[in-house]
Amino acid sequence: MVGGDTTRGPLTLTITALGTVPAGQALRRSGARPGDAIFVSGTLGDAALALRHWQGGSAARTAREKQLRQRLDRPTPRLALGLALRGIASAAIDLSDGLAGDLGHILAASGVGASLDAQALPMSDAFADLVPDALRDELQLTGGDDYELCVCVPPQHIEAAGRLALTRIGRIEAEPGLRLVDAEGRSQAFTSTGYRHFP
Repeated sequence: MVGGDTTRGPLTLTITALGTVPAGQALRRSGARPGDAIFVSGTLGDAALALRHWQGGSAARTAREKQLRQRLDRPTPRLALGLALRGIASAAIDLSDGLAGDLGHILAASGVGASLDAQALPMSDAFADLVPDALRDELQLTGGDDYELCVCVPPQHIEAAGRLALTRIGRIEAEPGLRLVDAEGRSQAFTSTGYRHFP
């Protein structure tokens, strides 16, 4: 059994998808090593910002707002990319509960830490136009429902990863914990996590 949905509420709909993977080619959380580069697919924060608008009672009226809402309601499955990463990525996870929290699962399973370049986190034009500056990092790092891929890539495969639809955002380090590096190169421990099903 891989993955799962642990939640609560007045209504729960569950769909189970089963599949196979060639022996030894599964992308797991436990393979990251110091020196690996960290990449993500797509853009981060769109769905979280759309959810904020919706919860605040704002309807998606403009083209930019509709673009964000589309990312919340209809995320793009990165199936082809996942297949292309076989033999390239050392570890991988999908970003359902936020980059910081889900990358944290890789760090815990692999026994490593990471530094992220805050300026490198990819954002859509709609997100850049509509996000308040004070919320940018929070939504990109801890907002959920992106359903993008976060992957770690060993040095010998970084060039191959660079030819895929990925953005390099950081590196795996031996020192435990997650650190955020700002535009001036200052590193600060980042302790916030993503969505928690049972706060």
